Amino acid sequence: MQIHVGPSDYKNQAEVAKFIMKPGQESSECWTFHTPNTEDVYYQTFELSGRAGTHHIINTMYNVDLPDGGFGVCADPGTGTNGNIIDNLPGASKAYMPRGTIAPENMKIGRKIPPRAASQADMHYYNFGDKDIIREFWMNIYFVKKEQVSEEAAQIRGMGGVLWQIAPGTDQTYKYECPIVGNGRILSLLGHYHSHGKKFTASIRRKATGMIEKVFEMYDYQDPATFEYDSVNKNPAFSAAAAGAVSGILEVKDGDVLMWDCHILNDSNVTLRYTNEVKTGEMCNLWGSSLGVQPLNCVHF
Repeated sequence: MQIHVGPSDYKNQAEVAKFIMKPGQESSECWTFHTPNTEDVYYQTFELSGRAGTHHIINTMYNVDLPDGGFGVCADPGTGTNGNIIDNLPGASKAYMPRGTIAPENMKIGRKIPPRAASQADMHYYNFGDKDIIREFWMNIYFVKKEQVSEEAAQIRGMGGVLWQIAPGTDQTYKYECPIVGNGRILSLLGHYHSHGKKFTASIRRKATGMIEKVFEMYDYQDPATFEYDSVNKNPAFSAAAAGAVSGILEVKDGDVLMWDCHILNDSNVTLRYTNEVKTGEMCNLWGSSLGVQPLNCVHF
């Protein structure tokens, strides 16, 4: 199944104009669409390709109907607090998200897309160049047979610093936590911050020992890292300058705590707020997926 948000006719100037972003512009707006499937479908992998200027794309499904088309205010501000949310479709933290590899132990894990699901693509785009750009992406979602899926993965959403007011000159590491309820696994993690972010780290604090186990680290906001934890994917080792993570199956137990922190250096002359502005706003958000534990959705103000 392919989902395309962008002009339907590139020769029609009025159609293309709906998606144009002028030099110097930046916005995070939602485009509404319905998924094309006519019955429940399950997927495991996806591939997403967006145009230059893509900062993030958050695709959210709702249990209320929404009119298709047009950029506008998002039904959810990105915190996952809208009570009409069903789940998220795959999304992006940069212009290209390659298709992943499914490990043997994950062959029966899938995520469901209801028929004709009303959805919004929260598209944060920026144009720091001198020519017009087009806000556009293509996403291929690869189905698996319904009878193959016996377990459903759940999304991890950790939002940090929602009420931030970071004064110029501030050099600080901000720390957040999300308790784990149940026994299961962390399947993947993705870190997200903006241009004043210097280091993003995620760890597990083990209830049994009190020890803190670092599992994820990244530095470059322009190349946000996504790591998978299974028997196939080999993540790069930790280093002082490049993104890295532990490799292998990442089990968690009831009472463990998922922790993440962001080192933010405000070397600008403006106060940084939690906002979708790459150079004048900041955030400290952890995304990912889990299995077997209660959904991890923690918003910190």
